[in-house]
Amino acid sequence: MARYRITQNSFINGHFVAAGEDVDYAGIPGFNLDPLDDEARAAKEKAGLLAQRDVNSREFQEDLTRPDGAAPQQEDLLAPKADEPAVDEKAGKKSSKG
Repeated sequence: MARYRITQNSFINGHFVAAGEDVDYAGIPGFNLDPLDDEARAAKEKAGLLAQRDVNSREFQEDLTRPDGAAPQQEDLLAPKADEPAVDEKAGKKSSKG
């Protein structure tokens, strides 16, 4: 499991952790976690890449649960899902089609 040093007082997994303490953490590391090992550094780098995406998107949520842990491919980021409504439908607008 990845090991981090806490950079500011935090609640992690429902527990208060003071700045300067070291913790093992398997989640997505935030700004308050300073990586101490290779696993933590890799997780922090991956979190940085994910932060550049819309965290409310379906693709982002699906990537978080990918069993292979693979990073999303560029085409995954751009292609809409077949079952997602069109942009006009998301905004509640009626389409002039049909």
